[in-house]
Amino acid sequence: MEGVKAFPTALETYRNCPRKYAFDRDPDIKREYRKPTQALFVGSCVHDALEWFFDTSITRVEDRNHETLVQLLRDAWGGKRLTGRRAAQRRAERREVFGADRATEAAAGEKAKHMLWGFCRTQDLAAVPFTTEVFHEAPLGGGHVLAGKIDRIDRRPDDTLAVVDYKTGKSKTVENLRAEDLQLACYAIVAGRRFKVPISRCSMIYLKESREVGFEPDPAWLEAKEAEIRGLMDAIDREDALPAGPERFPPTPNPLCGWCDYRPLCPEGRDHLAREAARAGAPSEGDEEEPPF
Repeated sequence: MEGVKAFPTALETYRNCPRKYAFDRDPDIKREYRKPTQALFVGSCVHDALEWFFDTSITRVEDRNHETLVQLLRDAWGGKRLTGRRAAQRRAERREVFGADRATEAAAGEKAKHMLWGFCRTQDLAAVPFTTEVFHEAPLGGGHVLAGKIDRIDRRPDDTLAVVDYKTGKSKTVENLRAEDLQLACYAIVAGRRFKVPISRCSMIYLKESREVGFEPDPAWLEAKEAEIRGLMDAIDREDALPAGPERFPPTPNPLCGWCDYRPLCPEGRDHLAREAARAGAPSEGDEEEPPF
């Protein structure tokens, strides 16, 4: 077996449902069924704006304020500062998500501006990150390579590093992050090996709530997470070696099925949703329901 090169989101997808992971790897299936959403579009624009905000070749430290950050958001929204394929993709996603609905687009933009206002109110705008939005990777042994685009790495006063990820969704507790999240663990492992410097803090900045949730990644936690990550990679490797058929990347029906783009291709997921709807006394998918007015 050759080993696996994987990113945190792909590993989390595989952990939740191997079939969705397999569909995501097929470019033709992904192109047909995965569609841009307002949440993903806004998240991408916010990430770009924050990247440019902390890039001193684009924004001087003394010019960092909410107005500057909002202008960078507008640039990202319209595909400015992006080049080639990325610019064209951003503009196409904007058309697909909003079309001619300027009112919905304006409301989404106001929510994004409010998130960035909260960021400016609660974060150190004079910080000079070690890296921002850079792809890093590190070998894990067995031919496996762990990779990720890390939103931000900061160098701390004691010369250790802190990994930071921006989120536009609902926040989690420290306990949930330590127990369930793979993203920060992957970033801590990759950054630690890439720069050969201890990682002394992992944190998520939840922009919608202007809230930072973080913790110190002790060696025992990092060791356990690395074992979990390598276990997932080994499992992917084994499934890749199987012949095509139902035993290869089987589905794992779960509560996320309702948000899965691949429901038309997954009878097990649709059956799961129908059973859950019947158990809750709600109409199953396809049943008619009178409007609530």
